[in-house]
Amino acid sequence: AWHLSQYEGLHEGMRKEFDLDERFRHIEFKLNLIQQNAKFFLEVMHAQKSNTLEWVIIVLISFECVLMVMDMSGWGSKLLGI
Repeated sequence: AWHLSQYEGLHEGMRKEFDLDERFRHIEFKLNLIQQNAKFFLEVMHAQKSNTLEWVIIVLISFECVLMVMDMSGWGSKLLGI
């Protein structure tokens, strides 16, 4: 990859001197941890949204049932003036 092979030795020496391999492993570990946490929080948020939508559906179905019972009993026309 190097155009001049004389710099390859310098590169290896600097890499060992500054512990670049170990630093890259630490950075990769931290990034993987951040990625896992982000996935977890997205799943939690998705579950909360799904739970809210399920409750909205339950309330709407219940309201529909109440309206149907009122209509069948005759109270619907009395209350709504129809």
